[in-house]
Amino acid sequence: MKMSLLSSGLVAASLLLSACSPFTRVDRDDPKTLALLDGNWTVRYVAGKEIQDVSPELNFDTTKGTLTGSDGCNRINGPITMQDGRLKAKVISTRMACTNETARAASQEINNLLSNGAEVVEVAMGKGRVLLMKNDSAEIRLIPTEYAK
Repeated sequence: MKMSLLSSGLVAASLLLSACSPFTRVDRDDPKTLALLDGNWTVRYVAGKEIQDVSPELNFDTTKGTLTGSDGCNRINGPITMQDGRLKAKVISTRMACTNETARAASQEINNLLSNGAEVVEVAMGKGRVLLMKNDSAEIRLIPTEYAK
């Protein structure tokens, strides 16, 4: 009896903790999670380092399946898809010279993630939200543009 109560308590606790997780993986098969991408996002961290002198912005519209914005150096746009749990984009961009080292690093990470695919996870705590985009060789963290200013 004691063992069954203990087991029931552990199951209940694990269900409660999993329901309260601040992490939500974006998945094309779940329209609710896919919609978490929608809107304007500002890249705040590149490869784990906060960037301050440039503000790359990505605008996702999952209803249209499009991405527009700036990678730090160039304007970008193109269609987005989710393949094998990874966000991918066939991006076209302007080809401007990029002399700012931070902007160049951001541009390379963003383009790596979009062309090679990235897992996307939303972290939400209270009213704060962050998108994490990551693959084996690149990582960025984005915040809603409205809070970036």
